[in-house]
Amino acid sequence: MKAKMTDLARLGLDVYQNKNVMFNEVSGEDALRNAINEACGGEFNYKNFRANKYNVFSIIEEVLDVTLGVVITNQFDNLAEVKNVAVGEKPSFRVDDASLFRIARIAGGNNDLRRQKILNRRFEVDTDYFGVKIYAELELFIAGLVDWSSMVNRLTISFANDLGVRIYEAIANSYTALNQTYGVTGTYDEDVLFDIVQHIEAKSGGRKAVIMGTKKALRKVSKALDFSDAMKDKMNQVGFIGQVGGTDLVLLPQAHKIGSDEFFVDDNMLLIVPQNEKLVKIVVEGDTQMIEVSDAGARNDQQMEYQIQKKLGVGVMQSAIYGMYKLA
Repeated sequence: MKAKMTDLARLGLDVYQNKNVMFNEVSGEDALRNAINEACGGEFNYKNFRANKYNVFSIIEEVLDVTLGVVITNQFDNLAEVKNVAVGEKPSFRVDDASLFRIARIAGGNNDLRRQKILNRRFEVDTDYFGVKIYAELELFIAGLVDWSSMVNRLTISFANDLGVRIYEAIANSYTALNQTYGVTGTYDEDVLFDIVQHIEAKSGGRKAVIMGTKKALRKVSKALDFSDAMKDKMNQVGFIGQVGGTDLVLLPQAHKIGSDEFFVDDNMLLIVPQNEKLVKIVVEGDTQMIEVSDAGARNDQQMEYQIQKKLGVGVMQSAIYGMYKLA
């Protein structure tokens, strides 16, 4: 997200968040619509849009940038560190070495110790362009029936959903890189889970671990407990117990893969990480770009087509401290 938010960006964010805002004595939705009308020369019609469309594109790009930035940061806050960078910039993430130093006994009058290097490293994430094509009928443009605010919101949610799929796929694919201590498959066993928890806490220098999973995955952990009345109430209220054996359970939001009813987060996966560990790294490079693919008249069906592009990258820090328990 940009360091200083413009009035337009703030307005777009307020509209996206369904805040009851007034701007220049009109509602937020109307104010955003008025901004687009103004960009078209004061009145939205097809001729004005055709003459001023790049001004309209700039508004959509700016609003989408800020709304998407907020959604990414909030939705994946438990898992991911996000960096927004300029085009061409190659950011690196610092990887702190959490392994402990060996302590040696020193004989009196002897300072001869083997030096141990601090192995902090840098981790880079490659970015690629991701995009979506949208279109509308010419007559909708002429009639002023294109709901720009709704379109930007749908674009924001669509990009965030796609990014979520990539994050969880990256995590799932990283399972094969874990050794048998940190990557375990089998029927649920509390002792096995807490072996992983203790390994994570020991390797991270005593940092408290958390167990992450979807509601269904966390319910499997919760159901194995002997419930008190208070725990039964909690289970009924949120679907799982918030803490098991002194270790917090943290919910990973579930969602559908685009165009299907298939879930994209594995309901049989438990992710164990040190508290506040951001093992996923997200890079958002440059600004959103809206490109005209075809104007009315370029196609036989009189449709107007546009492509929205965003440059993103997702990586899982293989050297991070984490474990995965895949429930069979």
